[in-house]
Amino acid sequence: MKKIVLIFIVNIIYPAVGSILTIDNNEYSLHKFYSRYPKKQWERADSLQKDKMYSDFVKRELCILEAENLGFENDPSVAIKIRRRTRQILVNETYEQMVANPLISKENLDAARKFARREIFTSHLLIGHSSSYLAKPPERSLDEALLLAQKIHLDLKSGESFNDLALKYSDDPGVNNNSGDLGWIQWGATVQEFQMAAFNLDAGEFSSPVLTDFGYHIILVADSRPSDFQYMSNDAYENIIFNLTKNTVRNKLQNAALRYDSLKIENSKLIFNSGAIDGIVKAFVNNRGSESISGSNLKNASSLLKSLNNLGVVCVFNGRGFGARWFANRIGEAPPSRQPSFYSEDRIVSAFKTVILQEIAVSDGYINGVDSSYSCLQKVDEMVSGLLYDSYLKYLVNAVAKPDSVNINDYYHKNKEEMFLEPEKVVVRDLRVGNKILADSLLKIISSGADFSLLAKNFSLINPENGGLYGPFPRNNNQALYDAASLLGVGEFSAVLPVSNNQFSIIQLVENVRSTPIELRRVYVRIESLLIKENQNTAKEDGVNELHKKYNVVRNNSLLYW
Repeated sequence: MKKIVLIFIVNIIYPAVGSILTIDNNEYSLHKFYSRYPKKQWERADSLQKDKMYSDFVKRELCILEAENLGFENDPSVAIKIRRRTRQILVNETYEQMVANPLISKENLDAARKFARREIFTSHLLIGHSSSYLAKPPERSLDEALLLAQKIHLDLKSGESFNDLALKYSDDPGVNNNSGDLGWIQWGATVQEFQMAAFNLDAGEFSSPVLTDFGYHIILVADSRPSDFQYMSNDAYENIIFNLTKNTVRNKLQNAALRYDSLKIENSKLIFNSGAIDGIVKAFVNNRGSESISGSNLKNASSLLKSLNNLGVVCVFNGRGFGARWFANRIGEAPPSRQPSFYSEDRIVSAFKTVILQEIAVSDGYINGVDSSYSCLQKVDEMVSGLLYDSYLKYLVNAVAKPDSVNINDYYHKNKEEMFLEPEKVVVRDLRVGNKILADSLLKIISSGADFSLLAKNFSLINPENGGLYGPFPRNNNQALYDAASLLGVGEFSAVLPVSNNQFSIIQLVENVRSTPIELRRVYVRIESLLIKENQNTAKEDGVNELHKKYNVVRNNSLLYW
């Protein structure tokens, strides 16, 4: 079922209404919790799920704090990741603020500032028309839709029930389930025309017909309350206002970004060295050719560029020359699977322009203070926190010693009868022939008392020299024969069974082979992996428990459970 007026909202940030957790002198807000576990997810959870979510939040923040105190940010592998990801965040934020921000009108920003601190319980009645954005638009013109909406508006004024009229007239596909009720909506959750009309209503008021791409709406506001943004700091609130209002210009962003890129390239006076680009294409082609001959692995784009020492300057922009190694280092920040292929000049120029535009965006970000903006700092903080959390868990895991042979042997003998058993198997004689008539005749002969193994020696296509003996085999090797054998007693034989390739079998059960423990040597590596995993989980649990003892943890979760 499609919610007609809902559109996608990005980067929702929740309020910091006091702290829900204190660790030593560090306070963690409701805003911080909801950035990890969205409010709707929290509200849908049962009590056990909520306890786990809150405990996981405490555990995570303890690990991050300990990682900070241990200086993990200075670990070379972590520091490289932080530097690269911070750079990418700055690129993205620069485009947000330099491309999207100028498109947003002051009027829309002012409206968002005015209304985003509250939310309203809303119902609507939709009168569609033949051109409206509905899966099944009604057969009426725009003028006819307006006339009907105006009539309904008069009916509401005369005191008729909003929900009754919605059930009778509304073209909202969900009306039969909700009687027109949309529930609590926040600013930014609906199309602009709808929300401007709705948020200007007081509780108990309904609107005149409001035209959107879906048709004419009559909107009823039943109640109003503070939104999740009510108690945000000014910086946080301005950030959410920008994100909410960006929805009004989303259809303009792609073209605006293309114009921005074109202008930046033009202003940089970018010039490519065609000889160097041609050399890269040839190197790429040669690399592919040598790979197909020698069977060695292809070099990725970064490695290929680093191997080219005689290209000279690849391009000039902003009055400076750049060589292949500079591009190699920039492209090498992406994993090999995401690095470009250099099979044509256009492909290379396009890839290099992307690198150059990112370099320009980083420079513009620093010049225009994007790097110190609330949004950028927040995203960097979230990224660093995630890396520190992962690094601390890895630190605990890496401290686990590999289990020795004594541990593995003990585990095997304690669990071999339950965890390490061979599957049950059967041994049969298989009298298999390629003709149904022959199989039926042989079954009659066997039924009259003839020796099964002798007939198998003379006629079977399976191991005739041993009287058709087959097995022992488990069910997963031959399900059809195993299932047929499981219905037999030792010495009993089956009916004619169709098998693959137009062949037919009669089987005789020779032996049921009971489950026996698998030899230790065959499960040694498996047990070793199990113990390592078990010890790692224990190490993580014990490590976090020690942090609860090390730090003063005060849970102030009343704000979550109100």
